Amino acid sequence: MSMEQWPSIAAVLRVMTGWFLIGIGLLNLGVEVDGGLSGAYLVFHLMLAAGGVLLLLRRRPAPGRAGSALAAALVLVAIVATAVPHTSGCCMEDYPGRHGYPFPFLGVGGGLHLAPLYLVADLIFWSCAGLLAVVALAGIERVLPERRTPVDLSRYHAYAEPSPRGENVGGLT
Repeated sequence: MSMEQWPSIAAVLRVMTGWFLIGIGLLNLGVEVDGGLSGAYLVFHLMLAAGGVLLLLRRRPAPGRAGSALAAALVLVAIVATAVPHTSGCCMEDYPGRHGYPFPFLGVGGGLHLAPLYLVADLIFWSCAGLLAVVALAGIERVLPERRTPVDLSRYHAYAEPSPRGENVGGLT
């Protein structure tokens, strides 16, 4: 496999993931529309669909390194922050102390219990939220003024004497 194929493999995986997220998000909303929708369930599946749409954008806005690092930090902080408060969410009814959003993945009381499936669902949810943050940060960076340091070009002349060695350096001697 040549190195030229790797970008196309990444693009195929991105498109497949995008369609999968849209499909799961909209299918589950459609199935539960007859009255089984709770607030967390609705938010979760709308976020999945939105993340899928963002992955399928042909021209994805991309922030700089600082924006990407900030979006990653926001995802980690959101997972930790939503795991701190006690919730009465849908899952893990055997544990009186449930933590996590949109699905409780950490149970305390009667021992510590981690539900890996709900943890993965929360990680996917917050990763989609991170994609939204990336798009927002890219939009903010686009409207910010240019941050480069100005360079004083007054000492350079457009037309200079040719170099004694016959080299052309584009007028910068």
